[in-house]
Amino acid sequence: MLKAKELRDESGEELVAKREALRAEIFLLRSDRQGNQAQKTHLIGQKRKEIARIMTVLVEKSNER
Repeated sequence: MLKAKELRDESGEELVAKREALRAEIFLLRSDRQGNQAQKTHLIGQKRKEIARIMTVLVEKSNER
């Protein structure tokens, strides 16, 4: 799980790349769930929270300028 303190040390470009990777993972998890193959449905919620943390840090960085 990503911590906000760790995310603040990364650049904005790295954060955007992580956010897009997490969105892709959520897409795959949702498609597995619809195909009745999902075994770890709790990961969707975890990934969404990680995206929210990343977005929070991105907003903080944009407000610092």
